[in-house]
Amino acid sequence: MTMTETNQATIERLLLASPPGQFDIILEDLRSLLPKSSSQSLLEPTVVSTLRSEWEASTGRSTLNAADGGGAGSEDGDGFITSLSKAMDNYLAHKFSSPGVRAAHVVTATTANDTPTFTIATYAERIDLHNHHAGSWKGCYTICPSSGEMGGNISVCAHTFENGGNVQLHSDISLEATNVETYSPSDGDAEGQLDWAKRVTSQIDCWEEEKLMQNLSSMYESMGNTYLKSLRRVMPITRTKMEWNVMAHRVVQTLGEGHDKDKFKH
Repeated sequence: MTMTETNQATIERLLLASPPGQFDIILEDLRSLLPKSSSQSLLEPTVVSTLRSEWEASTGRSTLNAADGGGAGSEDGDGFITSLSKAMDNYLAHKFSSPGVRAAHVVTATTANDTPTFTIATYAERIDLHNHHAGSWKGCYTICPSSGEMGGNISVCAHTFENGGNVQLHSDISLEATNVETYSPSDGDAEGQLDWAKRVTSQIDCWEEEKLMQNLSSMYESMGNTYLKSLRRVMPITRTKMEWNVMAHRVVQTLGEGHDKDKFKH
């Protein structure tokens, strides 16, 4: 592999690993670090556009740029798509309404053997670089109305940086397939489809709460003694373990402030 190929591969890895909402920031950093001639050749517009599309697709951020709607499906697909989209609008408005959060979803349909299957893609992000953190949430769920079978997966990314520290945490969870109530156009009208779609979002809510949020909460509680412990030095360079006893430090500070330093001058 030539030096140019090595540099190109490194640039691709860095851009594709960009934290939520920071692709352009990483891109500008690379342009400032590379010599102008190398920057023009290694970061030409077509290359950047391809990498941006790949990054958005892998992180789920492309959902923010896509209009709600469905793909090609059966003749009943549009009704299901409309009902699922309305239910997901309400769900995202309720679950992802915190200040600074951007959220979107896309519902698409595919058909095999005259049986439609629907895919719900969700994405949410909160970018707060002023306070040195950012995070994203990507969900993908599939549902077959005729069988009621539903499955999916969730990916979460958290990024924090401050004083030279730069950490990304990723969590990917595959959701075990389950069955919700079956439904077909002959079962009722648009109102019946919407009620069915709400049961789908209820299952999504259950998954996200029980399979992700509770697990993340448990992980955060133990992170100091597990994951993060491996990132820091067990013993400082002085080989003297730091004593995290606030009262002891206050006593030392008080003693230091109480004596006359001039008495110890030689």
